[in-house]
Amino acid sequence: MKIPNLDKAMCVQAWRACVLAGSFFLHAGNVLAANQEVVTDDGREVLLKADGTWAFSSDDRFANTGDGQRVRLKADGSWEYVGNAPMVTSQRVRTRELEIELQKAVIEIHEQKVQKNTRVSSQTVFYLKLGLSPVAEERIYIEKSDLALISIQDNKRRNYPVLSMQTSQESLQPASEASVIIRADGSPPWWKNVKTLNIVLKPEIFGLSESISLSYSVDDIDKKKVNGFNNNHSR
Repeated sequence: MKIPNLDKAMCVQAWRACVLAGSFFLHAGNVLAANQEVVTDDGREVLLKADGTWAFSSDDRFANTGDGQRVRLKADGSWEYVGNAPMVTSQRVRTRELEIELQKAVIEIHEQKVQKNTRVSSQTVFYLKLGLSPVAEERIYIEKSDLALISIQDNKRRNYPVLSMQTSQESLQPASEASVIIRADGSPPWWKNVKTLNIVLKPEIFGLSESISLSYSVDDIDKKKVNGFNNNHSR
């Protein structure tokens, strides 16, 4: 059976990839705290053992489709979707079940006359898209009060307090998407030569088991003047 959009670049033999991986761990002196499963360049599933040895987990192979799905190619000639193909970029992280994309960031600027002076304040708004894979076993909940599980910092290590999180829906079903808006106090001062803003999503938020980091170039952030801020804060 033909698999739609299946990548055909499976050119490295399993034994060669695994010998290289084993050699790396041996010479680098790394010791695993627990067994880990990895996939070689040619799609073989390998168990890296804590004692420094390795073994094939099965005769199955894995491949990625053009639309970002991971497929298990079974030894009996059948195949099945097993979730997302993992991917990490500055603005997108894809785990087996969840994909999070930082779509855009906007700096909102509010100017207010105070006697003869003008008081300027700003907030930075981040727009995220979440997608849950069809193979996910259960829904995930998006708690608007989970602000302590979000941190925002620029490359100069200045922190921006998170004010609120809004979402298009309170839970995410398998094979569905949701939009999330995160609002932070302040924006990078132009004289500080800030290059990027970074969002760290900590474990438990969106059902994550480990932290992920997304970054956005300050040069690409849109700026707009507003009459006031959306004060629908969660805290």
